[in-house]
Amino acid sequence: IDVEVGGGTAAGQPGEQQQIPEQFREFFRQFPFFGDPGQGGGQGQMQPMPEPRRQGVGSGWVYSADGYIVTNAHVVADATRVTVVLHDREVPEEVAATVVGTDPRTELAVLKVDVDRQLPFLRLGNSDNLKVAQWVMAVGAPLQLEQTVTVGVVSAKSRILEPDPTLPFRLGDIIQTDASINPGNSGGPLVNLQGDVVGINVAYASPGRVGNIGIGFAIAASTAQRVVPELMQGRQIQRGWLGVKIEDLNANLREFYGVPAGIRIAGIDQNGPASRSELQVDDIVTGVGGKPVRETYDLQREVADRAPGATLELNVMRNRQERTVNVTLGGLPSELTGLPAPTTPTPEEETAQWPLGIRVMEISDLTPQIGAEMGIECQQGAIIGINRDKGLVVRAVDANSPASGRVIPGDVVDKVNGNAVTSVQQYREQMDAAVNGDRDFVVLHLIRVVEGEVVTRVVDIELP
Repeated sequence: IDVEVGGGTAAGQPGEQQQIPEQFREFFRQFPFFGDPGQGGGQGQMQPMPEPRRQGVGSGWVYSADGYIVTNAHVVADATRVTVVLHDREVPEEVAATVVGTDPRTELAVLKVDVDRQLPFLRLGNSDNLKVAQWVMAVGAPLQLEQTVTVGVVSAKSRILEPDPTLPFRLGDIIQTDASINPGNSGGPLVNLQGDVVGINVAYASPGRVGNIGIGFAIAASTAQRVVPELMQGRQIQRGWLGVKIEDLNANLREFYGVPAGIRIAGIDQNGPASRSELQVDDIVTGVGGKPVRETYDLQREVADRAPGATLELNVMRNRQERTVNVTLGGLPSELTGLPAPTTPTPEEETAQWPLGIRVMEISDLTPQIGAEMGIECQQGAIIGINRDKGLVVRAVDANSPASGRVIPGDVVDKVNGNAVTSVQQYREQMDAAVNGDRDFVVLHLIRVVEGEVVTRVVDIELP
């Protein structure tokens, strides 16, 4: 499927089917919803590429027949509305999707669509059994070219992607492939010849230019196997937290500390779990419960894979003396999860029942602190960039609201079903009338700032 993506379909030339190796032809016979290569995106003719219809770009794949979809967290980050394009029928179908859960630390997200049928879905495979040089295919919508399939091999396993502005967290257990991955492939599946998803495309290396140079990366299926079921239940991924700063050792430092391998404790958070243990700065961690630790990611993975409250047994070298240090792990602080900080509602907001779970406040009551909680820039009684000192602004949207992901904190509510609202009382009256009216939906006229520009949005919200 395509997530927030417009564009056309790429088509092959007549006769190309004969050029495709038998193992690939067999794959497309088994999984026809990818389209038949050489047949113009399944239509049997060349298709022109229309102008893009949306701003967002991304891909995804159907995880289960009841409409759960997996994609990348950065694809849906800060999304105001998520639409997916399903390709299981002759005519592609656009369907509104709900963001069920995201986990920025693994770059995974789960969406949900409600349709009147069971959807064909892909099996999640076993990435642990992948071999270097094994054939794989990357499927997605690169550069808004829907249903594109590229072919390559597994170039390497267990890569680590360091943080950068596009991927703020360190990603480990990454699969490297030379199957072409480009902008728009994010969230699409990396599949083997049996049609099993062995990875989720996430990034590509392109030093100094835009476009693929044969180095693409995918999140291992083993990671998705742990994370996706939790996100489907709407749960935040719980991870252990040690509260230390760590660094790798080069050859000289390994000789200096007298260890063949290990990592150094460079700092201890004074309020973290490690501060309440015997662990010390300059300790060299060589293992966890007897399992070797050779680089920093080894320890990060061991900590993250354990639940808060678990005991971590660290094998430590201190002054060339081996010892064991036990630490009771804490829970990962919210500011390290990559998830938006929860807003703190006022006592009145806590007790009030808000129509459709959309909480509003008057613009005149805004403060810079409240704006920071909402993720917007504001001053006393005004939103920076919007020339309006009266009216209503969205303070929060409940997670189970049908408006979740489409109406966001900081939106100015201009109208409800075409009726102007300037006070909380007017908003409640109009929303209550809409919820109890004859229509199955309510329409909100919104104003928001997007990349410094003031834009208006009309959002239709289906009533539960």
